[in-house]
Amino acid sequence: MKRIFTLVLVIILWLGIITSALAENTTLVPCAESSAFVERVQNAPDSYYTTKPLKAYSQLLCGEDGLPHLVLDRLSLALDVLIPIVIFLYIAGWIGWTGRSYLRAIQKLGSPEEKELFIDLPLFVKCMILAFLWPASAVQEFISGDLVNKDEEIPISIR
Repeated sequence: MKRIFTLVLVIILWLGIITSALAENTTLVPCAESSAFVERVQNAPDSYYTTKPLKAYSQLLCGEDGLPHLVLDRLSLALDVLIPIVIFLYIAGWIGWTGRSYLRAIQKLGSPEEKELFIDLPLFVKCMILAFLWPASAVQEFISGDLVNKDEEIPISIR
């Protein structure tokens, strides 16, 4: 019975019988019309670093505090946020995968403590270059079961 209910619920949601509600923006106003933003502009020092950004901000939507808010209701605005997030995650993953692959490589070569202190530069550069494709390597290692150690292989402190 539970499976049938789950199946019916999934079909209803999948077919879109339940319509999604669109949020209506009632609190944000154009910054040029916001009294708090106009006051901020008038009180700001007159310099290149304040005048130019404030002119650009006047095209955005402001809240009651007079500060611009970015509403991600259009795909182009969502991409403006999504692209830097993806770039950040890729670079962070690349750095992490480089360190992981270097540590795994020095374990196989012997004397890993020494190679952690005195980095084997040619090996590190090789690990860096191979880590450019870290998403594919991560998927491959996940499928093969090599990405995560088994519970028995993880040492536990006696404390």
